[in-house]
Amino acid sequence: MSKKSSNLKFSTELDLKRRFLAELILMDDIFMRVVLKDVKCTEFILQTILEKPELRVKSQSIQSDLKNLEGRSLVLDCLCTDKKGTIYNIELQNDSLGASPKRARYHSGLIDMNISKKGKSFDYLPESYVIFICGRDILKGDKQIYHISRIIKESGAVFPDQTNIIYVNTSKSSSNELGKLIEDFYTADPKKMHSKILAKRVSKLKIAENLEKGDEKVMTTYYDRLKRQWKKEGTEEGMAKGLAEGLEKSEDTMAKLMGILVEEGRIDDLAKASKDKSYRKSLLKEFQLI
Repeated sequence: MSKKSSNLKFSTELDLKRRFLAELILMDDIFMRVVLKDVKCTEFILQTILEKPELRVKSQSIQSDLKNLEGRSLVLDCLCTDKKGTIYNIELQNDSLGASPKRARYHSGLIDMNISKKGKSFDYLPESYVIFICGRDILKGDKQIYHISRIIKESGAVFPDQTNIIYVNTSKSSSNELGKLIEDFYTADPKKMHSKILAKRVSKLKIAENLEKGDEKVMTTYYDRLKRQWKKEGTEEGMAKGLAEGLEKSEDTMAKLMGILVEEGRIDDLAKASKDKSYRKSLLKEFQLI
């Protein structure tokens, strides 16, 4: 364990929450969804990715539930419409399995199915964009951004169905505007962000005492879920033997692990540990907590 981590001390639960919030970045999916509740942030991200500074978001929905009565439904990170009626679906995908080309295809098709109206001509279907912001180069072409649309093979002309799929590869850096946006996605300190719009929103959300009730509930999802799960497992695995509450030792151990991971910026490890018992145990061993 590093000297820095071994000296971690959190005097109150609020201290731990503050540290947790301070280390979150936009590439953490829960945090991104809360940030995008501010339409100005959604608008700025779309303007930058699409190189359309004139784009204006008219309406949006976070965690939009698209139903498919005959098959698989989807919960979309962000679904929005601009003033021209174009539809955008923004998805943050750190897992390559969650950003496969066929998943992108399914997103596009299910959006069409949910917005189409009985009796309406198909010509009324609006232009749509499915945008996957990925933590790695899913398409393996060493590009920062990929624009996908159907073409007519014989002529090379664009097939005008107005469906667009975009992959943003955040593992590829550059000094252009998209590169600056990608840097912001990985910057924990809002004072160091390029975008004033994103920085203002992130700065507000990182002050625990200033969070709105709805935002606080989402922002502390990791924190509260981890505590509940680890308390339960503390009983099941005997991690809290001999303590008055029967769970204090387990909670204290897990709080230390959370603090270490947050301090070192290992938010992905924290999320994975909340779901994978064996991975959680390996982290406890790594930091000599068991």
